Amino acid sequence: MSKYLKLNQKGMTLVEIILVFAIVGIMAGSAFLVIGHLRYADTEKAARAIDSALDKLQVETMSKSGSRYLYIYHLGNGCYMKVLSEDLTTFDSSKLDNSGKRLANNTVEIYMDSEDSAHKVDGTTFIKVTYTKALTFDSTNTNVSNIIVKGGPTYKIQLVTDTGKHFLNH
Repeated sequence: MSKYLKLNQKGMTLVEIILVFAIVGIMAGSAFLVIGHLRYADTEKAARAIDSALDKLQVETMSKSGSRYLYIYHLGNGCYMKVLSEDLTTFDSSKLDNSGKRLANNTVEIYMDSEDSAHKVDGTTFIKVTYTKALTFDSTNTNVSNIIVKGGPTYKIQLVTDTGKHFLNH
């Protein structure tokens, strides 16, 4: 009898198939959660990088001669920021290129002042922020009052023109 059972044990049982499907389902669910967490982290990282760049820009404006401009822009492969001493009035792809600091990939969107599509930073528009020597935002050369970073969550960086302060809100 035992010889018959050993010869006839080919293939998989229903229990083994169910276990394989359960393991694959658990792994797929975990991967989905990890991807969502990475998108959340990417958005937060981009917002914090902009907040930090604003602090640095304020110090540079105070300590160096001439004006510094922070540009936040979007290229085909993600969002970037760059500090230049040039005052750009239109998008210049020779200056606003991928040599800037990459903030995030295409899963993160950046908006000027509001979250509607007309204010989305794309390949033709950009955010420009600059300070005066009195360390207030230069309202004639700064083209936003709020920078919105949207991915998984949404972060808003509010620029207070009169004081030169900025606040990162979640």
